[in-house]
Amino acid sequence: MKKLKFKFESNQEHQIKAVQSVVGLFEGLPFYDVQFQMAGDDTVSNLPPASNFEDNWLAANLRFVQEQSDIQPSMDVEYDEGPLLEDLSIDTWRYPKFTIEMETGTGKTYAYFRTIQELRKHYGFRKFIIIVPSIAIYEGTIKTFDNTKEHFRSLYENEVIHKIEYEGRNIGQLKNFASSTFTEVMIMTLDSFNKSSNVIYRQNDLKFQGERMPYHYIQETRPILIMDESQNYLSEKSKAALRTLKPLFGLCY
Repeated sequence: MKKLKFKFESNQEHQIKAVQSVVGLFEGLPFYDVQFQMAGDDTVSNLPPASNFEDNWLAANLRFVQEQSDIQPSMDVEYDEGPLLEDLSIDTWRYPKFTIEMETGTGKTYAYFRTIQELRKHYGFRKFIIIVPSIAIYEGTIKTFDNTKEHFRSLYENEVIHKIEYEGRNIGQLKNFASSTFTEVMIMTLDSFNKSSNVIYRQNDLKFQGERMPYHYIQETRPILIMDESQNYLSEKSKAALRTLKPLFGLCY
């Protein structure tokens, strides 16, 4: 049977505007390159350990992007700050969140996959986690990734983007996610990490020895969170689960 091929348009104005708006939030950030390494225990983070985002710089970039889009400028960047999941740590975490509003049916999933490509191209970001609220959306997101793979290769010079379909029964994937020097996109449901009893928080695999738990590998990468249907993650429990991943920043779609 002949396979059906999908054709994607790369010049949809509303999608390009959504992508460029996110890229513009980090204008002035230098490109962070990493050297290829064989898989091991060394974590490849989104930013060098000494780097951090300045609040005033982010706020100025946000206001500029909003003005370019005829949006009433915000005085401040929205941050999520608070404790991690109960029983896991006494730490708190604080990270900036940015909301991208797109109408249903306008190619939101395509837009955030293309945003991943552009953030890698402009700044060298390599570790992304797409959070989805249900198994149905999880499966649909995986399908969209597979269907757009060749399309994005043609747009971005055959750049290698790895997809990880997170499953608790294959927890060893997290070491690959953390140590890879390629761009890694992990797709997870919120339910897979929103309770301290989830397998991601337990030392139950011979691959994870010593004091590092599976979720520590995620934390060390300072992942960029892409929250699909982000209105589903407003409870305190959901916010704590997201903070437990220690994201660099979050993009709410």
